[in-house]
Amino acid sequence: MRTGLTAVRGHARSRVKACAGGGLLALAALVGAGSLGQTPGLARAQARPDMANPLEADPDAIQRGLELFNERCSFCHGTRGHGAKGPCLSCGRFLYRGGSNAQLFATISGGIPGGQMGAFAASMSGEDIWKIIAFLRDETRKRQAAGDPAVTQAK
Repeated sequence: MRTGLTAVRGHARSRVKACAGGGLLALAALVGAGSLGQTPGLARAQARPDMANPLEADPDAIQRGLELFNERCSFCHGTRGHGAKGPCLSCGRFLYRGGSNAQLFATISGGIPGGQMGAFAASMSGEDIWKIIAFLRDETRKRQAAGDPAVTQAK
């Protein structure tokens, strides 16, 4: 029987293998799995170089990301990701795994084991997950530019 982080990593791998179209999804899930079970500060301190979001600067992808977010995420994370039952996703702070593109992708696709955040890998394509992340990045930038006090400034 596996214990500790090894078991969690094994669980992440088995979830990724079980869903179709693993490729980029598998990479993101395994990158994020390394920070499972760690305190948020430790996860950030050990963060690896971030993956580029292939859709980050695409206005059509950002708009579709907003639509997908409204359909799939806003019930818990509020309008435009400002927070509700779940945490704010456009405030520049992420309490679980961290806020890199790879970590966000892993959290959306794999969920939070033992938490209320479900896994979306089986019901959303990797491209749609990237669109949601592109929208969240864009919304965070807009809130920062507007001087919203709820938003942590990027360092």
